[in-house]
Amino acid sequence: MNRSRAYVLGLLAATAGLLAASPAQAGSWQNGFAFGASLKGDLYTPTKLGSPPAILVAIHMCTGHSSTVHGWFDSYADTNGFYIIAPDAGKQCFDASASRDGDKAAIVTMVNYLITNKGADKTRVFAAGMSSGGCMTNTLLAIYPDVFAGGSAMPGFPAGGWPSGDTTCTKCGSSPPSTDGKYWGDIARKAFQWSGTYPCSQQWVGGGDEYNFNGWLPAVAAQFQNLSNLSSGMSASGRSGWTRTVYKDAAGNVRLETNLGPSSQKHDLETVSPPLYGDVVTFLGLDKPTGACGIGTSSSGAGGASTGTGSGGSTSSGNGGSAGRAGATGGAGGHAGANGTGSGGSVATGAGGSGTGTGGSSGTGTGGSRTATGGSLGTGTGGSGSGGTLGGDGGSSGTGTGGHSTSGTGGQTTSGTGGQTTGTGTGGSDGSSSGWCSTAGGSPAPWSVALLGLALTLVARRTRRRR
Repeated sequence: MNRSRAYVLGLLAATAGLLAASPAQAGSWQNGFAFGASLKGDLYTPTKLGSPPAILVAIHMCTGHSSTVHGWFDSYADTNGFYIIAPDAGKQCFDASASRDGDKAAIVTMVNYLITNKGADKTRVFAAGMSSGGCMTNTLLAIYPDVFAGGSAMPGFPAGGWPSGDTTCTKCGSSPPSTDGKYWGDIARKAFQWSGTYPCSQQWVGGGDEYNFNGWLPAVAAQFQNLSNLSSGMSASGRSGWTRTVYKDAAGNVRLETNLGPSSQKHDLETVSPPLYGDVVTFLGLDKPTGACGIGTSSSGAGGASTGTGSGGSTSSGNGGSAGRAGATGGAGGHAGANGTGSGGSVATGAGGSGTGTGGSSGTGTGGSRTATGGSLGTGTGGSGSGGTLGGDGGSSGTGTGGHSTSGTGGQTTSGTGGQTTGTGTGGSDGSSSGWCSTAGGSPAPWSVALLGLALTLVARRTRRRR
């Protein structure tokens, strides 16, 4: 009896250990989610949502589909609790022309659905895309600055560089008609007049891009530099072999960075190793609970309280809203509010916004200056250059070559422009590949459950015998 009891107890312990060692279940994709938009799209819900959750719109390249982006940011969403929207062009390429209609309006409809029905954070909406998706990303940032807080193009044209109605990338291989910032800034302002803070922008392009997207990079930089009134570009440390240039606002926050790869790097940036996705998440600030691209929404964020004379103070105690979308009046040196006499509130409708807020002009605050090359968000004391850096220049999370996603044993393919497929993996988004995913997701292994059932049966039999 003692021997049998010891066997059963040992079996129970072993099975419990196997169950405990089973990896946590990853988030899930809902294909063809009912957003109510004119485009179809998928929704990724992470294992645990932030409070409130941010939104990242991941946008595929020409000839891709919504499923192409599955696996790009999944593991980062699980870690940091943000939603991923994957729109589907339903044709060869997205129409990324400079207007607030068509494909652009459809994507905004998807975003608004999550804000209205899922409680997502309207102040932390981001976009990231490749090629056609990169062009769409830049257009959304320039034409919908009232919706998006930031984005990353890998690579993209400036807003206005994509012809209206084009779904075949007719400009691929051409050169920009101008590299003048006002030329491109006026295109965006004609489409939508905006007096608030423009989104931050990150740009990636290979030095040997066969479609000459690298030739468009100066125009892209000039557009965002003009829209946000940024400083001249400064060289900064970045990825090995890449040339990184940063552009700062008057408070010292990096609001634009360009990354030009070596001449050996072609157009397809899915093949970059290690992948770019961790760099994107870090730059946008999606790995933080608040803020975007170096601008925090609390006094412990991007450099502490503002030293302006308005009523904003630090964003945790003043009357201002959150950075970018609601007129931050502190935190990042009053970047989002221009000199005025108001008392905080929305950028567009009240105090704290451009022209009426008292958060201080971006030049009067001393917090959140991003001149240091190290440190993490919120570690500074509010002094210029002493804190609020966005993860350190060149530093990023998840840039190793292993384990991009925790959702399965599949992972994203790295060999072509076709992107990722949805295969038959054990919880991964690309089960047909042996790619980067290092941790399998899903439910406990069926055999471990069976062992537990067997152990419980033996215990029951032993109990009846003793009775």
